[in-house]
Amino acid sequence: MTTSLPAPETIYTDDQGIQSKVRCLEYQWKDTHVFATESRQEKPVRYAEKQDTPSLCMYFSLEGTGSAVTASRREDLQVAGNQHVLCYTPDFDGYYLVETPVTRNFGIDIGPAFFERLLSTELDCLLRLGDKIARGQVADLSPWPMPITPQQKWVIREMIHCGYEGHMQQLFHEAKLIELFLLQAQQAEDLMGRKPLQIKPADIEKLHAARQFVTLNMFEPISLQQVARAAGLNDFKLKKGFRELFGNTVFGYLNELKMNHARRLLQDGGVSVGDIAIDLGYSEPQNFTKAFKRYFGYTPGEVKG
Repeated sequence: MTTSLPAPETIYTDDQGIQSKVRCLEYQWKDTHVFATESRQEKPVRYAEKQDTPSLCMYFSLEGTGSAVTASRREDLQVAGNQHVLCYTPDFDGYYLVETPVTRNFGIDIGPAFFERLLSTELDCLLRLGDKIARGQVADLSPWPMPITPQQKWVIREMIHCGYEGHMQQLFHEAKLIELFLLQAQQAEDLMGRKPLQIKPADIEKLHAARQFVTLNMFEPISLQQVARAAGLNDFKLKKGFRELFGNTVFGYLNELKMNHARRLLQDGGVSVGDIAIDLGYSEPQNFTKAFKRYFGYTPGEVKG
């Protein structure tokens, strides 16, 4: 696994003797805890957890599948790769089960002093969440896990690679936390009333293979038919399932990869806008500039500046 976390690797051993190689990056201020974790394990690993105080958790599974298992919920909460949840628990006594060989996740645990500021009556999903919290009940922002959007991924990346320290770091994380919370809330509101994902487990694996194929061939002129063949899906299942599972189209995801790659090159410096445009398959630098601004809201020149 290629890690993006600037943290040393440690070995975790669960209560059954199963080991996991883990990298974890954490930030803490007052009653708010931000964490990003990457792990590798040959068998499912259990992370025991006991929490006596109320917490609002924003959890994003960037890769891999995990579950929260506790007697206080009617059923286990399972979150697959590229899905996220926002849930409230008055307490927690159980374990988190990491089920896949490779996992990457990001989360924020928010204590009462902060999350009371986030609750609002403008959105129905937040109103219902607030009502359950007031009654001391387990509560979820959405009835089922939601797909992680490109905007959410970018905010997460900014929080993980925050360049500030001390109080400036706290201010930055608080601002990004609120931004990420609003993105989750608006998505839950937009999805309200829709049916949960109804994709067969075998097709979910194939859709992840399709996304991996796109990632590995992002600089090649690929077609939808090539992606479908590589994943073992027909065109209809690929298009419909990809959007449902990942919250994006196949070529929308390809564009996301290209734009983020371009932004990293611009930030690192040493590469011209024209060279980046050619590398990404644009016939004219102006076309790349327009696409970049349409995606990020600012031009490549502003990043270099």
